[in-house]
Amino acid sequence: MAELEFLHGMIGEHITTHCPGPAYATIYPSREWIVTEKLSEDPVSLTQDDIDDRLGPAFTVGKYLCRLAGAGNQNMSAFMRIYKQIPVAGTEFAKLSVRRSQASQRRHIELDALKVFTENRCTATPKLFGYQLDTQDADDLVPGGYILYLVWEKVPGYSLDSQYFWGLPYNQRGVIRDNFKKAYMEVLRLGYHPSMATPSKIILDKTTNDVKICGFRRASLIDQADREWEDENFAMFSLVLVSSMHAKHIPIEAGDIQLRNGWEW
Repeated sequence: MAELEFLHGMIGEHITTHCPGPAYATIYPSREWIVTEKLSEDPVSLTQDDIDDRLGPAFTVGKYLCRLAGAGNQNMSAFMRIYKQIPVAGTEFAKLSVRRSQASQRRHIELDALKVFTENRCTATPKLFGYQLDTQDADDLVPGGYILYLVWEKVPGYSLDSQYFWGLPYNQRGVIRDNFKKAYMEVLRLGYHPSMATPSKIILDKTTNDVKICGFRRASLIDQADREWEDENFAMFSLVLVSSMHAKHIPIEAGDIQLRNGWEW
């Protein structure tokens, strides 16, 4: 059975991210964005029991491509995330008054993380261009419920593919590891990291081997004691292989694997 989609008719919509205050005028100036393509939607449906257990509210999250509005900005592309409250499971088609009674707020850690990185001038993550927290209209999914827009930089490069990485010569793998370490240390010291550590969270520019860290929709706060570098971070992102079981699931085409301390590099 296909998942319900709640974000309809967004292509071509104009979304404004307003400056949150005078102190942020140079960081998050007011900008108007045009939604150009839907990439994904992931509803997080919750029952009333879930709501009673304080897991709510339910929401859907969509990822889009967008561009800056205005003449000459056709190539100014960015990513947009939309978080929107949705009705409790089973009440999607209930009366407006029922859905209105569910209106609530929810904090999304992705905004917190991207704000910290951007406001501390982190060079290892995409820059947050702007954000906007609005209230749903009187005839929307959950009247009075929240809707949050985030717009961030589309950096050069692509998500790192394990097969590509393990097909590179040893020296080039080493360059990527070094650049990843530098980037990830910058991220760690600002107190957040992606909860799901996979190679896809590494954006690699193949022309420069520059590395950015992404994927903070499911981010986690890091204790101060855990903000220093450990080589286990390489293993978490499959940049070194620590066991034969791990290696079994990753195709290795390189013929120059080196073994150090029982790990494959």
